[in-house]
Amino acid sequence: MDDRTTPRSRGLAQIILALSPADGLVAIPLGEQYRWANTALQLTPGFERRPDGTYALRDVDTAEPVLRALAETARRHRVHLFGGPRPYLGDYATALADGLPGTWTVKVEVYAHPVWQEDLVPLLWDAGELIDSVKHIRIPYAAQLTNGAGIELLLVERPGSAHEYLLGAFASATFDDKYADPHAPRSIVLPSDAAHAAGLVTGTFLPSYEQAVHERLLAAIEAAHGRLEELHAAWTAIQQSGRYSDGTRLDPATLGHTEQQYLEESSVEWRRLRPHAADLLSRVRPVADAEDSASLDRLHQLLHPDAASSTWPAPASSPAALPPGTAETLRRWRTDSPALLRQARATRPVGPATTVRPAIPAVGKAPPSALERAPRSR
Repeated sequence: MDDRTTPRSRGLAQIILALSPADGLVAIPLGEQYRWANTALQLTPGFERRPDGTYALRDVDTAEPVLRALAETARRHRVHLFGGPRPYLGDYATALADGLPGTWTVKVEVYAHPVWQEDLVPLLWDAGELIDSVKHIRIPYAAQLTNGAGIELLLVERPGSAHEYLLGAFASATFDDKYADPHAPRSIVLPSDAAHAAGLVTGTFLPSYEQAVHERLLAAIEAAHGRLEELHAAWTAIQQSGRYSDGTRLDPATLGHTEQQYLEESSVEWRRLRPHAADLLSRVRPVADAEDSASLDRLHQLLHPDAASSTWPAPASSPAALPPGTAETLRRWRTDSPALLRQARATRPVGPATTVRPAIPAVGKAPPSALERAPRSR
C-alpha cells in the first residue's frame, strides 16, 4: 500500500477528529499502534466509545477543555491528532442514503490497522477508482450502504480531495467471485452536497450497477447452459451410435454407468447455474408472448419448488419439481430455458453507460467430460 503524503499516513498512532451535527465531535483511532490512540481517548473524560470503534464527545460546549486534555494525553502516548473541514463520514452517508430510492441502512466501519482494509479487495465489484484506492492508498474508514434487496455499496472519502467521495459496489451475493470481474461497474465520484450526490447515484450509478448485474447473470447462465447442451449432445450421440466421441465402441453393459456420468456432470453445471437463473428470472418482466410466459412460469416452479406464492404463478397442471440433477429436471430446463435467455436479452436494463464491454463468460472452460473420452483397458 502506498504511503501517500497525507496526515493520515504519518505516525504509528493517530486520532482523526470530525464534527457531526448528530453526534458532536467524533474521534477515530487509527494506525499500526491504534491501541495507543484508544488508550488516549479512554483516558480523556468526555469521550464515549461506540460499537463501530469510534468515540464521540456529545457535549460540544465542553469541547475546548476536553480537547486540551486529549492533546496532552495524546502527546504522552505518542498519538498524532488531525482534523479538517470535512464533516463526519457517517453523517454524509446517512444524508446520501436518505436521498436514494427505497430504504437504506448505513454502517460505518473503521479500518484502524492499515492491513484491515485489504479485506475489502476481494469483496469489491468495481472497475474504477475505488478499487484502486482501496488497494494502494490508506482508507481509514468507510460507510456501507445496504437496501435489503441485495445491493451493498461502499462509500469512502476520496483520497487527495478535501470535499469529494467515492462510491462503489460489492457484488451480488449470487456470485462468490467478485474481484477483477469484466462485468463490474465503475465507481462514481460524488460531490460534497449529499442531495446532489444522491441524484447522481440514482440517475447514473444504480442504473449502471443493475445493467452490470444483468449482464453478468446472463453471461454466467449462457456459459453453463452451453455446457449442459454440450453434455446432452455428447450423451445423445453415444446412445445413437453406441460409441464414445473418440470412436471407441461402447460396451452395452456400461451404458447405465455412462448415463450416470452424464447426469452427475450435468448436475454440477445445474447447481452452478440454478442461483443465477433464479436471480435473472426475478429480473425479467412478465411477457405478452403466451409460449414464453408459460415457459417462465414453469421455470419459476423448477427454480423455486418450495415457493408458496410467486410473481410467476404456475399452471395447476404443472408437475412438481424434481430434485436437481435428475434427467427430468434437466429436460425441463432444456425445454424452457431458451425463453428465459431470449427475454433476458430483450429486456436488458437501460443504463447511462455508452461503452459496451465484451461478453466474457463468468464460468471458465470446464475440464473434458467423461463422455468425451473412453475408458482405457489395461
